[in-house]
Amino acid sequence: MIDYYKNMQSSRIVSLNQCPFSGTAVLYVMSRDQRVHDNHALIVAQLLAIEHDMPLYVQFHLKVVRGRSREHYAFMLDGLKEVAQSLEALNIPFVMTNGDNAVEAILQTATSIDAGAIIFDFNPLHGSRARAKQVAERFDGLVQVVDTHNIIPLWVASDKQEFAAHTMRGKVHKYLENYIKEPVAIATHKTPATIQPEGVSFNQAEAFIAEIPASSIVIDATPGETAAAKHLEDFLANHLDRYAMNRNDIANDQQSGLSPYLHYGQLASLRVALETIKVVDRRPLLFEEVKLASHGETPSAYDGMNGLLEEMIVRKELADNFCFYASDYLSLTSGPSWAQKSLAEHVDDPREHIYTRQQWEDAQTHDLSWNAAQNQLRKTGKIHGYMRMYWAKKILEWSESPEVALKDCIYLNDKYSVDGGDPNGYVGILWSMVGVHDRPWFERPVFGKIRYMNEGGLMRKYDVAAYHKQWND
Repeated sequence: MIDYYKNMQSSRIVSLNQCPFSGTAVLYVMSRDQRVHDNHALIVAQLLAIEHDMPLYVQFHLKVVRGRSREHYAFMLDGLKEVAQSLEALNIPFVMTNGDNAVEAILQTATSIDAGAIIFDFNPLHGSRARAKQVAERFDGLVQVVDTHNIIPLWVASDKQEFAAHTMRGKVHKYLENYIKEPVAIATHKTPATIQPEGVSFNQAEAFIAEIPASSIVIDATPGETAAAKHLEDFLANHLDRYAMNRNDIANDQQSGLSPYLHYGQLASLRVALETIKVVDRRPLLFEEVKLASHGETPSAYDGMNGLLEEMIVRKELADNFCFYASDYLSLTSGPSWAQKSLAEHVDDPREHIYTRQQWEDAQTHDLSWNAAQNQLRKTGKIHGYMRMYWAKKILEWSESPEVALKDCIYLNDKYSVDGGDPNGYVGILWSMVGVHDRPWFERPVFGKIRYMNEGGLMRKYDVAAYHKQWND
């Protein structure tokens, strides 16, 4: 196992300080990747603990992020309960802490167990990176971060901000074969832990999140690793063939439903890729698929696989790349220069409508399609992917300024979307509103050269009336 990480998988690891290992335990700070299986950060921590014949501890720090809804935290906590049970069966203590000061809580836990090393899982967003950096500056032992969220470690895939999906795609294809590999399994830890660090129980954590305002979201997913694996199995068995063809049908949602599990790290992108490839490789071609192939067309199972992996690897890992290398990823200034210039030139254009944040939130616009998208978000914590683009672009069109539009869009996304506060969501908004990873289009009022969408285009493609009936009635 150790040789496995001394070779290819060592590229997932980055040291945040120059301190040597010094202590009698190893601490893994779980954050973005809330799972036991297929978790390279946990694997790295266990291998380090095995190498030094020391106990391994896992800590999760529960911190309330302003703007998120209580339902998001409840989903996360239910998944973490399964993590705690799985770790306990492996002889690895799980400790949960809470409060505003995550750095102090992590350092306190590390001190209490005499940790010689602290391992973080990787997140490109500012808050997570700053937290790990501050711990590394104050901790006397080894501090490392491990990219277990991306299939290709971010710093391997690219050392710069990528221009667009097509530039990222080439680099993904270059490295992908080296990283789509079965990870080693977490073993029962043989060195017992003798210290129980101070923390909070799940009952206390649930009381803690009870103070967070609730919303109207009903998340249509069962939380946890086991449920995530079952959902993936069902999707691959029953929906993969139709995924590429039907995923953009707004009235008949055929999307994968994997986003909550991927966002909370209850399912690894690597596992999705591995299982998808296995299913397609062992599936016999149907007569209809053979007929399609004979005419030079891609059989549907392969087309579904390609569509899924494009979204989950190229697009998703491109979003991490952007948030890592763009210091201002929540600002208009993160957009390309042509987009910033174009929006500035049209900032004083008359708007046909101007809505307030409360009107947006309550789905009180003149546009039934936009209202339906917002209602879908408020009720389910997600918007159909195609409608999500429309939703963001209309906020740009009917706000008093691009700055206000972007702030309101991020607010709604983070409050209601199950995967709010995620690079993928942020980059989707920035693509729609600020031209990130896009090119200039024909110039028009308000939008300038930002790509335009209108309701007429929706009606030409989809059964918009059925979508309205589903979410506006």
